[in-house]
Amino acid sequence: NYTTFDQKNNQLMLKKISKQKFVVTALAGFILLVIDFAGLNSPWLGLPGLGLVLIPAVYWLARARGDRRPGRFYLAVSALIAALIFLTAGAYYLYQINAAVALLILGLPLTFFLLGKATYYEITWPKFSLPKMSKTEFFSLLGFLSLETILFITLYSARTVDLLPSPWQALAPWFFILYAIATLLLFFVVYHSRTTTKTIILTSIHLFLTFAVAPIMYPLGYGFDAFVHRATETWIFQNGFILPKTPYYIGQYSFVVWLAHLTRLPLFYIDVYLVPILASLSLPAGIIYSLKHAFALPEKYSAFGVWLIPFVPFLSLHLTTPHNLVLLISLLLACLVLAFLKDKISFLVPLLLALAALVTHPLLGVPIFLFTLFAFFIKNKNKLILVFSFVFSTLSIALSAPLMFIFNNMKNGAGRPALVNPLANLGQFLALYARPYWYAQQSSWPLELLYFGQVLIVPTVIALGLYGLIKVSRKARSFLPASLDRPILPKKFAWFYFFAAAGFFVSAWLLRSWLVFPDIVSYEQGDFPLRLAKAALIFLLPFAAFTIYLFIKFLENHKNRKLFLGLAALCAAFVLMTTFYLSYPQRNDKARFPGLNVTAADFQAVEWIHDKHQQYDYIVLSNQLVSAAALTNYSFAKYFATPAGEIFYYSVPTGGPLYQQYGKMLYEGQKREYMEAAMDLAGVDTAYFVLNSYWANSDKIIAGAKKTADFWHTIDGGKVWIF
Repeated sequence: NYTTFDQKNNQLMLKKISKQKFVVTALAGFILLVIDFAGLNSPWLGLPGLGLVLIPAVYWLARARGDRRPGRFYLAVSALIAALIFLTAGAYYLYQINAAVALLILGLPLTFFLLGKATYYEITWPKFSLPKMSKTEFFSLLGFLSLETILFITLYSARTVDLLPSPWQALAPWFFILYAIATLLLFFVVYHSRTTTKTIILTSIHLFLTFAVAPIMYPLGYGFDAFVHRATETWIFQNGFILPKTPYYIGQYSFVVWLAHLTRLPLFYIDVYLVPILASLSLPAGIIYSLKHAFALPEKYSAFGVWLIPFVPFLSLHLTTPHNLVLLISLLLACLVLAFLKDKISFLVPLLLALAALVTHPLLGVPIFLFTLFAFFIKNKNKLILVFSFVFSTLSIALSAPLMFIFNNMKNGAGRPALVNPLANLGQFLALYARPYWYAQQSSWPLELLYFGQVLIVPTVIALGLYGLIKVSRKARSFLPASLDRPILPKKFAWFYFFAAAGFFVSAWLLRSWLVFPDIVSYEQGDFPLRLAKAALIFLLPFAAFTIYLFIKFLENHKNRKLFLGLAALCAAFVLMTTFYLSYPQRNDKARFPGLNVTAADFQAVEWIHDKHQQYDYIVLSNQLVSAAALTNYSFAKYFATPAGEIFYYSVPTGGPLYQQYGKMLYEGQKREYMEAAMDLAGVDTAYFVLNSYWANSDKIIAGAKKTADFWHTIDGGKVWIF
């Protein structure tokens, strides 16, 4: 039963589907998963089974009931994923995440259909047909897709299991030139696009390329924190839970484990690609949908706002960590709350996303949840409630992170933090924005120009955001097409975003300048406030996108519009090429990022040591990358009870005693007494000192270690030495 209609030249169909078809489809998927769980353990059954259950659930959530907006499918997917993150986290806290629990959670969508009163559901989807394109548009699209294919193949061919501190060391300059050309062609295609679907798909493809460099090029994984999180997920997958059950990171852990149980895909690939895939699929649709309704923008102009995220290098979502997952949710909420404030979506969607953020990473999740909660009250017309909401929302966001740190410190028995004069300690807060030590003072002028531009990125976004906010609050209708009769965002809603950004910034200032936590290592005490300060920028991005729209409209009204629009697109493509470069670690004459990647030799070293023992009756002093390899292969295999607390059998860089002894072996001479002190602490009689040959002064350290070790062994021609 179809009803066709035309909406802005997009042919859509309204179709009625009986509840019976939903139930049968979901049951078929459920049965496939049960068969798979019976012993087949195959992704060829797991993936189709999961899809057959979730796709009807998405259609159910997106049922039209007179609302014919295709954006409801995007909202349905967002709400479903957020709900699953929250439900899996709840199941973990109450019990555990095993195969049976994963299947039980998946069975919940069936209750929607079985308990629902409706006999059929109305849904909408596009009527698929080839869009009309000029020859120029067609060849631009063909060129874009061809370049994307070349870029993806180039990244895949550059994959390595050897040492590669920066991915750009394996790629030639022409890779960036092709990236810029592909970006320029994308802008052209989007600007002339007649369908939102095509715009979203093409933008998602290029965004995934932007975020997927590290997952593609590092098949063993990248970044130390990601290895720790993945090891925890592996432990939960094998055992159902990990003790103690802390309120941190469980949203990501439980959702990844849930997906691994149901799909039977390797947990490694689910974890590595989760955030890049979710970001590339959700951000274009979410931003286009929200900006269209908040600022009355046509879809093609809203699409250009998506590229503000890659424009800011520290918003690059190329790694799956709880912080990055919450960062993605925060970006979506900053847009979707706008749509809620304009009465375009239900409050349930942002609420579910806020709850997902809350159970994933409380540091950002709590203030994001407060922002979402107060957005509900900001809509109230009562002036007293409105003023109270503005004041209390800003204060609660500003105080939430410091109060959480105080509570956590006291809960762990460390006592209250010291309160210091914030003005006297202002230098430490400003130091958060200083360049790290690995930047050289002087370099060639192209590099100096590049990194000077890097400094200007954040001020540029702030300026664009504030300008757009002022224009929105003044309702500058003269900048908008006369054909648009929809009002843009009301003034009070625009300034609510400004005060939310201020709340995050003040929270970072309080956490760094007023409170001193003696038991928190220094880099963490600076890292967490910096994350809050960076998150403040998120709330200005929608208004920066509005400024970009005003700029495009200004160029369109110029007598040389084609020339100026072309130059603007060319400059934007070049700028995004440079920020793409800055989004990943760099190794050049100006920036010498000290981080390294885990190599195949690291895995061979931990396997060689492991095979020498029947039990975990030894300790290993190594750098964090070798420890990451041990975490990957053997998870949290052994902890030793010591007077200094429980210590992992590999040294890890959290200020623990084993890592301190490892530092002594590196920098204070390779004395046997350092190794014996570590053995005495752990109560073992065997210890290994592992050294990678790329370490500074490795020849000198190797010679010194040979004098005191009982024996030594080399891995892969001397890439790793084991003493």
